[in-house]
Amino acid sequence: MTWLAWRQLRIQAVVVYGALAVLAAVLGVTGAQLADLSDTSGSTLLERLASGGAKGTMYFLGSAAVLTLPAIVGVFWGAPLVARELEAGTHRLVWSQTVTRSRWLATKVALTGLAAMAAVALLSVVMTWWAGPIQSAIESGQGVDGIFGLSRISPWMFDARGIAPIGYTAFAFALGVTAGLVIRRTVPAMAVTLAVFVAVQIAMPLAVRAHLGPAELTTAITAENLRGLMISGRGPGGPVEELNVSIGKPGAWVIANETLDPAGRVAGTLPSWVADCGGPPGQQLQAQQRACFARLADDGYRQRVTYQPDSRYWALQAYETAIFLALALGLIGFCFWWLRRRLT
Repeated sequence: MTWLAWRQLRIQAVVVYGALAVLAAVLGVTGAQLADLSDTSGSTLLERLASGGAKGTMYFLGSAAVLTLPAIVGVFWGAPLVARELEAGTHRLVWSQTVTRSRWLATKVALTGLAAMAAVALLSVVMTWWAGPIQSAIESGQGVDGIFGLSRISPWMFDARGIAPIGYTAFAFALGVTAGLVIRRTVPAMAVTLAVFVAVQIAMPLAVRAHLGPAELTTAITAENLRGLMISGRGPGGPVEELNVSIGKPGAWVIANETLDPAGRVAGTLPSWVADCGGPPGQQLQAQQRACFARLADDGYRQRVTYQPDSRYWALQAYETAIFLALALGLIGFCFWWLRRRLT
């Protein structure tokens, strides 16, 4: 049975592991040079990456590969694993031999699932090592717009580093096997697997990860920490709908940046005079800005920031990996029950 399962998997495994070997080799060669990416003009590492070049492209491609590989595994390895045999009716031939249903499913799931998780683990480890200098630059206070300014704990980068992609792969694979076993058609099972996995990945950061012990900081609104504000589109004199401050914690994932009114409630809108705090620089306007910040303090306005500090990155990785592994085990357990009780 193991030999048969390997014959069915070998082409996909050779393609995936071959591509990973090439990508890992390129990352290994370029990673040692990444920390030295600077010039005499004083450009930072993140600025050099954002300006374009091969290393910036490698960072984008490597991150995209780790993000998408679990979904690819679920759709192209998990969903057809059983559905393809049920569609063709070849499962009856195997069951008519000495192989039991449970052994048939266990062998296919174990061999294919472990191969998929090992592939994603290899790519994630290499990518995490390669991006180490970028994370160090962010932690030192460097900043830049776009993907190169995102810390490892931010929602977009969290899924592309560390050990969490291993859990995502296990869940996506188990989800695909379950969909194929229940639906019994390969293409619909692939579509359901992709839709459900993407929905879970989108919901996970705000529905679960953001609530796993976040930190909270309440601070005064000052000229030093004001990052920006958004004025209502009803004109330059409209109320301020949103105000953001920085908290001086590089690499943190800011979940909520809320302004509290004098009563301590979250302010839906702020008075139009708050717009003076973010006015353009100028001798006359500087006085208005000082008066604006003083009025905010006198009236009792404060800013409450909810965030996940970078120091909790590995703890969150462990929590999320455990959650997805548990979901995967639950789905595989359901598959065995369905196979014995419902499948004929």
